[in-house]
Amino acid sequence: MNAIPAADPAAEGGDKAKASAQMDCTPTLAGRRFFCSWSGGKDAYLAFARAVAAGGRPEALVCMLHENGVRSRGHGLPVALLEAQAAALGVPLVTAATTWDDYEATFVGLLHALRRQGVEAGVFGDIDLEGHRVWVEGVCDVADLSCHLPLWQEPRRRLIGELLASGVRATVVAVDAAKLDASFLGREITPELVDELEAAGADACGEDGEYHTMVTAAPLFSAPVPLVWDGREERDGHWVLKFTSEAVK
Repeated sequence: MNAIPAADPAAEGGDKAKASAQMDCTPTLAGRRFFCSWSGGKDAYLAFARAVAAGGRPEALVCMLHENGVRSRGHGLPVALLEAQAAALGVPLVTAATTWDDYEATFVGLLHALRRQGVEAGVFGDIDLEGHRVWVEGVCDVADLSCHLPLWQEPRRRLIGELLASGVRATVVAVDAAKLDASFLGREITPELVDELEAAGADACGEDGEYHTMVTAAPLFSAPVPLVWDGREERDGHWVLKFTSEAVK
């Protein structure tokens, strides 16, 4: 349930890797139109919020869907919930269904379309996975877009603290079954829960895919987005919430 396909290890060296070590240039977003790579989770929201605070103009939330077009590739969220988040932010949701094999080509196709519409930059919520950064920089470069990672290399607990202090509420919607117990599902992110996640061996922010969240309320939301479920199920090596019909219609 990674948000992007695995990067080619060979692409992680040389000039691109050196560029990836540079500080993020989010302040240069002032007045520029951007899309945000959208998972529906806490890191995507925080990256979006920082880009807006830097003066960026949000034009689209881009989310890739499973090939059946029903759920998101990254977090397994029903499209209806993603649409509700987009409506709460007042930003259009742009989606495309794809297989993992066609993921990059499909994603780049969306970026080219956004560029033709006047979008100038891409915003991503990655924290320190170098392969991810090389990949997002590469696809943005192909589409002639600048690439911005507002959370890059920041301490995990500082990010969690900023998120919660601002009033964001986010619920765990999926966990890697090989790394975490299903009992974490459905719990709202708190400092105490993050302590438990770290004690269980997970990264505090779930940067290695240990867990995924969905933001249900936030300062930039015009209204909360209800999250309703009635159990759990195993899918693609993950324990995930089983959403009710209210969430998926």
